[in-house]
Amino acid sequence: MLVGPWRLATGLADAGDHFSKAENKLSAGAMKEARYETLAGVAAAKRARAGLDAGGPLLELASKLPKVGPVLGEADHLVKAAEFSAVAALGTLDVAQNALRGPDKVIAKDPSDSEGGSLIRIDRLEEIGRTITDVREAIDSVGRELGAVDLKALPDRIRKKVTDGIDKATETDELLRKAEAGFKVLPGILGADGPRTYVIGFQNNAEERGAGGALLQFALMTIVDGKPELVKNASSIYDVDKDRQQVSIPLPDDAWYVQDIPDAQRFGNANWSPDWPLSADLTVRYAQASENTFPRQVDGVIAADPILMQDLMPGVGQFESDKFHVYVTSNRIVYFLLYKAYGAFPIPKVRRARLSDVVDSFFERMFKPHHPTELVDGFGSSFEGKHMQMWMSDPSEQAFVELMNWDGAIDEAKDSDYLYVVEQNVGGNKLDYFGRHATTMDIQFDGDDAAISTETAVTNGVFLPQPLYPMGDSGKRLETNGYHRPMMNVYVPDNAELTFADVKGSRLDTPPGIATWPDANTPATHSEKGKKVWSATLEIPPQETGKFSLGYRVPGAVRTEEGRRVYRLTVQHQPRVWPEQLTINLDLPAGVRDVRAPGWKRTGSTLVWDRPLTKDFVLEVSWQS
Repeated sequence: MLVGPWRLATGLADAGDHFSKAENKLSAGAMKEARYETLAGVAAAKRARAGLDAGGPLLELASKLPKVGPVLGEADHLVKAAEFSAVAALGTLDVAQNALRGPDKVIAKDPSDSEGGSLIRIDRLEEIGRTITDVREAIDSVGRELGAVDLKALPDRIRKKVTDGIDKATETDELLRKAEAGFKVLPGILGADGPRTYVIGFQNNAEERGAGGALLQFALMTIVDGKPELVKNASSIYDVDKDRQQVSIPLPDDAWYVQDIPDAQRFGNANWSPDWPLSADLTVRYAQASENTFPRQVDGVIAADPILMQDLMPGVGQFESDKFHVYVTSNRIVYFLLYKAYGAFPIPKVRRARLSDVVDSFFERMFKPHHPTELVDGFGSSFEGKHMQMWMSDPSEQAFVELMNWDGAIDEAKDSDYLYVVEQNVGGNKLDYFGRHATTMDIQFDGDDAAISTETAVTNGVFLPQPLYPMGDSGKRLETNGYHRPMMNVYVPDNAELTFADVKGSRLDTPPGIATWPDANTPATHSEKGKKVWSATLEIPPQETGKFSLGYRVPGAVRTEEGRRVYRLTVQHQPRVWPEQLTINLDLPAGVRDVRAPGWKRTGSTLVWDRPLTKDFVLEVSWQS
């Protein structure tokens, strides 16, 4: 008489508890504990079903009670939700346990490679893709069952768990949708349907470009049936850009940097736009238009920088470069590539040979990693920080890259204010290794409009003396030795209206035309990917700071949604050696109540966001008047 109700009640409670713990253990990588919690949750769901199906006189009696009866009427939906959760949890555990570990892992040793190379098993990718589809269907079923529950029949504490479960199912479905889309296109990207050719462009953040850094080296990678290979004898961009020869190709209107900077009109210097798809496409088209043996068919371009190499070192393992025996570790690689090599090897030909040796040796070992799991973690960090960006020539594959936010594109930022501070090093030097950036944004509201003041400050931290090559053009004259010349470009919504502009320190009309101010109070103005761009080139002596300040109004920045006033701000970041520091001060309108501002700190009527800018994000503040 008692066992049925006991099984039903404890089964439902324990299933939820165990599945929640299993999720936390999986996130922490604690596989043994995650397996225990998952199996315990499955057993609890089975116990709940047995209790409900057993029925009995006590359940029959309870169903007649006015407070208990309505709850029992919803029990079948709750038990089904627990059962579908069990299916999803088992599938998730299978992927977590076997995708990167054990005999069924995706990345495996290549049996045909005596040197220990790796390959990606297409068959396992397809199996995992099917499992993810099953998990997603189970999660959708959880949401449907919980959504069918009559919340009015439940006590408040149970009602909250059901609504949280519905929200969790919706959130999880979105993540699984991305994973499902990925596993559909990955086999093709990995050469399951025929050979693929990719360009890996290595960007030097010590000389900033919009997409990350000057493109000084590249590699060609082919991949067939999941087996990647580096093409030999492809390294310096000057193997393609003979004597920095400029090439004429049709340019889109958004390529305003490249249109007006002659030296940008070539393979190795076309990545000025912070929109990686635009920069990557131009880079390939310039290479193919040059007189060289560059591949006619390129399936994608991958941007990489020294921070990516640092992120991947735990998976690759420390090593000595193949030719010159440079010792490489995660703590040393950025320092060597962006700074020490210039002092240790002042002759350009010698230095380039060492840098090429390190980069080529790294990529060779990346395809034969000591710790594949850590390698995957490193890729995740680098994609988030834009130290790795992808562009695919196939539209369906590019759509997946965009879905995952791996494309490094300028965000559409629909129904949102927008900020993106982009530097272009126009000084012909490598001084961004010493640079520090800080942006302060002050926001006030006037009805639906936002009145904004933004200041971007660049500190030139170089100390003299320095090796000549990092100084570049700034070191050619004693009076300007070590002077940094960053062209600062502030991207804002297209409808933003300028109210003031100012520069603290020296300003240059460099490059001519695109950085020229029409008068002392109006910055150079451009348009790119639906954004307005205000530009100023600063000249900053060693150990000093230059500032570019703007005031502007964004009409309609505040919207009314579901009875609340809402302000959103999309912030994008440029990959740098040292992250930009972002401080946002937002003054709330007078008399507001029920303010919701996740992630902000509140002091009186002011909200503050202050942290290093290491990834793109969207901030939201809402209130009731």
